Amino acid sequence: MNEKSLLLFISIVFAVLVIYWISIAVSLIYRRRRKARLMKIEIIFADIVSRYLYNDPVNPLTLEEIKTTLRNVGIRPRNKNNIQFVIRLMIRTQRTILGSNFSKLQKLYAEIPPYGVSIKKISSWSWYKKARGIREIYEMNQSQYFDEIFKYRDDKNIYVRREAQIALVVFLGWESLRFLPYLKRNITLWQQIKIVEKLYDLYPKPELKWLHRAYETEKLFGKKLLMRIIRKYELHEEIGFIIDHLNHEDYEVRETAIYCLQTFAVSSSTMAYIKELYNDIPNATQQGQLLNYIYENSDIDLEFYLKQLYSNNEDLKLSIAEILWNNGYKEKVQEFYYQQYPKASLNVG
Repeated sequence: MNEKSLLLFISIVFAVLVIYWISIAVSLIYRRRRKARLMKIEIIFADIVSRYLYNDPVNPLTLEEIKTTLRNVGIRPRNKNNIQFVIRLMIRTQRTILGSNFSKLQKLYAEIPPYGVSIKKISSWSWYKKARGIREIYEMNQSQYFDEIFKYRDDKNIYVRREAQIALVVFLGWESLRFLPYLKRNITLWQQIKIVEKLYDLYPKPELKWLHRAYETEKLFGKKLLMRIIRKYELHEEIGFIIDHLNHEDYEVRETAIYCLQTFAVSSSTMAYIKELYNDIPNATQQGQLLNYIYENSDIDLEFYLKQLYSNNEDLKLSIAEILWNNGYKEKVQEFYYQQYPKASLNVG
């Protein structure tokens, strides 16, 4: 490598390093300014909310003044990052406000500039933006956009319909269950849990008329969701719906029924009915789960356990024998096993 080539190489390396360090410096300056800008927006927003909720009659805060203040700190249509930051502030604030101030905050959110961004996201071709827009709307409890969200309740995209279904729960509460029989696409286990938790958080008082209407659903995911709601709210008077699905033909429906049943104690007559259904369960593992429930929630029924001990279900005989043995029926267990190994005839030569 000659001298000119070496100098050229050194110059290129030096230029790259200069550009690299300049980019780092610019990035640090931008981040510092961005952090300061966001801090200013947060302070201004907190002041707006505080003054709006506790308005001074002598110097009232008007909506026009609010809009002007937000525009002055960079909340404009072209500043999407700033708008998204304000939306996060709005959602965070909404979660901490209760009572009459909650209604005031809803009115404020319907008027200030950032909210239009969320409803526009619903029209996007991107499922991610659509789902995010729906979530922002229900998180801010903007029920005036219910009609726009409603049509996505059975959307082909799992994330879009998930957010739309949660929005129905937020806006309608128990009444949202009336749409359950008409849904065609699956509601996953995770989604069922989210729906139940959201319903319980926002509407802790049961409205059974909507639950009863939802019983009409033939969809398996609908049946599982309803059983989880009954369990969460501990609706003892509705336990019959769970029990009737103990011997359902679908494995997951039976699994959900057995899981939800374990929350409740039942009367002796109901337990007798459960014992009848026990024999109709085709899966030995699920029979074992129900057997544990029967044992833990009722007195020892010798006739029932002996019937199971002498049945053809080899998978559970050891468990049944253990139950009888530990509850004072050792001779019954011994008698059963003696019958399995009859005395051999002796051949004397």
